[in-house]
Amino acid sequence: MDSNILVSGIVFHGNEHKVLRLAEDGVIRLVLSDLILLETRRAIRVKFRGYDGLLDLFLSRLPYELISEDSIMERLEECRCILRDGKDAHILASVLLENPDYVLTGDRVLREDLNRYLGEVRAVTSSEFLEMLGVE
Repeated sequence: MDSNILVSGIVFHGNEHKVLRLAEDGVIRLVLSDLILLETRRAIRVKFRGYDGLLDLFLSRLPYELISEDSIMERLEECRCILRDGKDAHILASVLLENPDYVLTGDRVLREDLNRYLGEVRAVTSSEFLEMLGVE
């Protein structure tokens, strides 16, 4: 899950929020990295003042797996060469470390790059993910 999905899920009540509710209910396993949490905190602080505490509140209410920044840094350079947008290399590094079933992102270029590199459709939008699960 990228930071935009996480921010949208916390601040708004659309598909991204539905995905977070599935994690909260234990239907899906949520895997986050230190870097995604850092990006999310920054985005909420800058764009959605007054919502600062919602991320911590949300994270306190559900189990999730955390990928450390140190683990990601070990794979970062190799991942930068694979993606068209090198700033997303930490997301690919996280995927290679944890091997999740799906990666949720609204970034079309990142989805295309991940799916091309991984050789299967695993990077999807929130709406595609909910559709696959049969959630309306």
